[in-house]
Amino acid sequence: MSAYEKCNTAAQTSEFKEVSAQKYRDIVDKVPKSLLKKYKTPESMYLINKNTAKCITETFINYISKNSPIVEINPGFGFLTQELLECQKDPIYLYEISNHFSQFLTDIQSQYPQRIHLKSGDFFGMWKLAFKDKLDDGNRVKELLGDLATDDNDRTLNIIGAMPSLTFVKHLITTIVFHNETSQLGRPDLYMAMPGHHYEFLTDSSVQLSKHKSMPALFQLLFDFKILNKVPKVHFLPWMLGQNTMKSSVIEENCLYLVRITRKMSLPCAPKDLPLLWYFFKPQTFSKTTRVIPMLEQWIPGCGVWLITGQDPPDTNKKVGPGKDDAALPHMTIFTQFGDLTLHQKVTVFKRFISWPEFEQCPYRVTMENNLPKFAANVDDDKNNIAAHIEDMESSDTENAPDH
Repeated sequence: MSAYEKCNTAAQTSEFKEVSAQKYRDIVDKVPKSLLKKYKTPESMYLINKNTAKCITETFINYISKNSPIVEINPGFGFLTQELLECQKDPIYLYEISNHFSQFLTDIQSQYPQRIHLKSGDFFGMWKLAFKDKLDDGNRVKELLGDLATDDNDRTLNIIGAMPSLTFVKHLITTIVFHNETSQLGRPDLYMAMPGHHYEFLTDSSVQLSKHKSMPALFQLLFDFKILNKVPKVHFLPWMLGQNTMKSSVIEENCLYLVRITRKMSLPCAPKDLPLLWYFFKPQTFSKTTRVIPMLEQWIPGCGVWLITGQDPPDTNKKVGPGKDDAALPHMTIFTQFGDLTLHQKVTVFKRFISWPEFEQCPYRVTMENNLPKFAANVDDDKNNIAAHIEDMESSDTENAPDH
């Protein structure tokens, strides 16, 4: 029987209702009262079921990169940690945000002193530290990572845990897009339990066809992703309030998705051009109903002829233009809308646009730089307004934003 079948069989039996069983009475007094409340989007989530810990491990273990460090986020009672220790030999770095679980994790560390590295810190909140480091050239991220910090952008890092929000994913997108060479993370592979509505937002297949949504578009261009399994949501604290949406299925409401998210081996364009691509996908640049040629001609007058004819002007920079692996464009007219193009055709239009000889003289790059989010722009002149910049990061593009 597969891990998927085991988990779902358990969900259909009394195992699924263990929240009221005797074994939970042994830990209910050990759980912080704050975790016994319900939240719409909790800052952290804690696994409280040993069988689900085993299920998660069985699901992920064959995918986790061998001979690469493992990071477990907010291990809590250490149920998942114990399972990971038993089925593989690589070191495990535990990042726990709450001091409440220190004793449980210290006990595990004492049993495996060479394999467990325990640190108090908010790993998912790394983006806040990265922003503050940008303001004062600090070393907060490096201090948080310690021995895990690396200058090798190809070093694989396995990150395991429950991810109740999308802020860490946003941080990874920002890091890649603005080619932050000091991220210290290397190439993180995420193995996460996450709410279904978050995953469906990021991986919305209609983005591939015509839907225009900035964050999912960038996510799908930069990452590979897959649902590996589902586990009962009630086996994690705190419990989450229902989404009250017609789109939510019974499975999404009662389960968390076990997902694998890995960075693509090849980027959609050259690293130096990723900020330009980021701005190309922002709603203020294009909406689904924006006509492509009239909009581009605001930047480069007369460029529409190149899209209509399918030809490029002399002196086109072929190094940044579309290659043989890029999507072919349909016949373009002045009425072609952004929503008429697939995600990869939009990338092709972008690459042709930045390859034309007039591009460097047009105001697109300057406009992009003037519209950078606070967490990516040069904010040396406004260091005292950290709270506003952090709020800008948190609200940059969420699953609750309207479609464009």
